[in-house]
Amino acid sequence: MTGSLTFVATWLLFLAGCTTQKEFANDVGLSRQTAYRQWENRKTQEEGQQPRISGKLSVSDAFRLSLVHNKMLQQTLLERDVAEGQIVSSRSAYLPNVALSARYQRQELVPVFDVAIPGAPPERVQIGTLDNYSAALNITQPIYAGGAITAQVQLARLSALLADQTVRAATQDVVYATETAYYNLLLSQHLVDISTEEVRAATAHLDDVEKKRAGGIASDFDVLRAQVELSNSEANLIQSKNAINLARAQLIKSMGVSQDSDFALSDEFVFAPAQVSMEEAVKTAFTNRPDLYSKEYQIRQQREQLRLARSRYLPNVSLYFTDTWSNPSPTNFGSSTSEWGRIWQGGLQGAWPIFDGFQREGNIMQQKARLKQAQINLVDTEETAVFELTQAMLSMENAQEFVQSQELNVTRAREGLRLADVGYQQGVNTQVEVIDAQSALTTARVNYLRAIYQHVVAKLAVDRAMGTIVTTPPAGTTEPQKTGDGATRTGDNQQIPDSSPSSPAVPATGSEEGNA
Repeated sequence: MTGSLTFVATWLLFLAGCTTQKEFANDVGLSRQTAYRQWENRKTQEEGQQPRISGKLSVSDAFRLSLVHNKMLQQTLLERDVAEGQIVSSRSAYLPNVALSARYQRQELVPVFDVAIPGAPPERVQIGTLDNYSAALNITQPIYAGGAITAQVQLARLSALLADQTVRAATQDVVYATETAYYNLLLSQHLVDISTEEVRAATAHLDDVEKKRAGGIASDFDVLRAQVELSNSEANLIQSKNAINLARAQLIKSMGVSQDSDFALSDEFVFAPAQVSMEEAVKTAFTNRPDLYSKEYQIRQQREQLRLARSRYLPNVSLYFTDTWSNPSPTNFGSSTSEWGRIWQGGLQGAWPIFDGFQREGNIMQQKARLKQAQINLVDTEETAVFELTQAMLSMENAQEFVQSQELNVTRAREGLRLADVGYQQGVNTQVEVIDAQSALTTARVNYLRAIYQHVVAKLAVDRAMGTIVTTPPAGTTEPQKTGDGATRTGDNQQIPDSSPSSPAVPATGSEEGNA
């Protein structure tokens, strides 16, 4: 009977611990709802912290806003704090290590024995006490560690320099992305203007064809053809407007401002032909690109790692000092009296590892291989820099030729449309010829704008490939300088004027190494 009751109780407990599929599904559903509420709270909090800008926005304004509010750049800037912490931590190896320790020990038994005294009863002697207390001050000062201490400090300093180059690279990426997004939005706005004019022209043409049909000059097919052309133009306008919304959201994200910002672009496309020699561009890239500096620092870091591995063949020497307070007193050996006493000791200690199962040899082999990898990585990065520079310069030259060809083509297409329209009014040209001429003008204008856009972006890519899209801040300032805004770009044959508006975009709400 007892066994049956035990079995039933065990089975009930098992059933109570089981979870049905429906309960699992409900639990997951509630978890997803909680995650959504947490996302909403984060979104509301972030929007409250982001500045909302209004007014006119120039390229320089967008550039400065991105340096302050871009999330990726803010995250990368913390690498400097990490590197500074590594420097502080590495310097600790030069300084003494001071520690306090305390201990209480209760013993179950202590040695007790009787001492026979002639002519007297035996005397019971106790060695030690049941309760033991001690406190100690320990100081250790490293003297020599085979070069490991110096290597660790050098590694930390190189990490700080590497963090600076990481910040430089991130800054250049952010500026390039922001300016590209700015010009992408500007291009989308111009394309909307072209599509709007195309719809207006198609509407006027449809009205004209309907009047001609009423006069018996045009057929129903001509009207239908004009209606189809108008619908196609309206479809292009809708797509262009959607592209504006996407480009605007991308620019806002790159600047790190609120999506509720209300601003208008104040700068325009400026076609400024550039003349950059490949040799000068490569020289500038090799002396400015942050990724090349990073690879150089990584090679030096790996040399220090190799030096650190070799230091394990050498002895470690240090000074030590210990001051101990204990009860019973350490100066009275075996005392059973509860009495505090003090004793100190100090000296020089060292250790020289003789054999560790070839662990040091294996570690040195790894560091040598990694050093070779870092050296090859530098050469590969240099080749990548030359390739990116060649690609950017070819794109800039192609875009420059494209702009010059399309500029004349727009003039020709506009004159062609005028002649086709006049001929259609006089009954010489057909409706199809007018529509083809209008389409040719639209294509020519779009190509011309895209050519200028590609040329501007290609110049940004050249500056980025040379590592000069943002220059190092001069002494006494903290804000990086932008090449091209109010300054002559490297290789440009003319100075690009400062195009900052009189009323720039402003936030409407929200906020804006030494020796050891």
